[in-house]
Amino acid sequence: MPITNANGIDLYYEVHGEGDPLLLIMGLSLHSKSWFRTLPALREHYKVIIFDNRGVGHSGKPNTPYSIELMAEDTRAILDAAGVESAHIYGISMGGMIAQRLALTYPERVRSLVLGCTTSGGANHVQPGADVSLLMLSRASSTATPEEMAWATAPILYSQSFIENHRELVAEDIQKRIELPVQPYAYMLQLQACLAHNTYNEIDQIKVPTLVIHGDEDKLVPYENGVTLAEKIPNAEFLTIQGAGHIYVTEANDFVNSSILDFLKNQ
Repeated sequence: MPITNANGIDLYYEVHGEGDPLLLIMGLSLHSKSWFRTLPALREHYKVIIFDNRGVGHSGKPNTPYSIELMAEDTRAILDAAGVESAHIYGISMGGMIAQRLALTYPERVRSLVLGCTTSGGANHVQPGADVSLLMLSRASSTATPEEMAWATAPILYSQSFIENHRELVAEDIQKRIELPVQPYAYMLQLQACLAHNTYNEIDQIKVPTLVIHGDEDKLVPYENGVTLAEKIPNAEFLTIQGAGHIYVTEANDFVNSSILDFLKNQ
């Protein structure tokens, strides 16, 4: 298991495939194994680096404040450990927040950006419904098992039609997710970092080619946030996943992977 020590903690990472480097950054409370639907397609063409953010998986889980800025520093350390000067960066949800901050702080390390189901945050962030926010906050104090909580949050992560028609794929996601369940305190520390995230007044400084992806039925990070990113980042491309919720990587896996490969091929 490749481990690098940075910013006072151990960070776990893996490298798959050969070619130009492509770093994937996972979202809130999820570990690197959650890329299992994405990795096979991308590693055929790229040197793909996946890793566990602080607080999850095999990485360190300090019980001290987290921030998107700190997790961007962790990400830079992963690039260093993998011997990569610059890479294409693909981040989803919280990972997309980290990717934005990485591109703004270390533009020389970023060749292109793919920002999935994410937001620039700040006062212009379009909030989810109150019921969604309450459920996300309650996860840290819930007495439910990891599997029970995963099923409880499924309706805000997937479109209703997908849950009804592809319950077996949701179950597969959940089983992968709970192999290394997040500790409640670490979940809350990551969530607090997300809530404090704000790049709204800076993202027009991003100069690298950028693809924004968003499902138009995303209940957790509403679709309008993707629209804002695409409008404010110069020359950004915008891909709407019709009918998809937050976890579009499952709902439209083949289409999304193909679209990302097409985007990267042109960079």
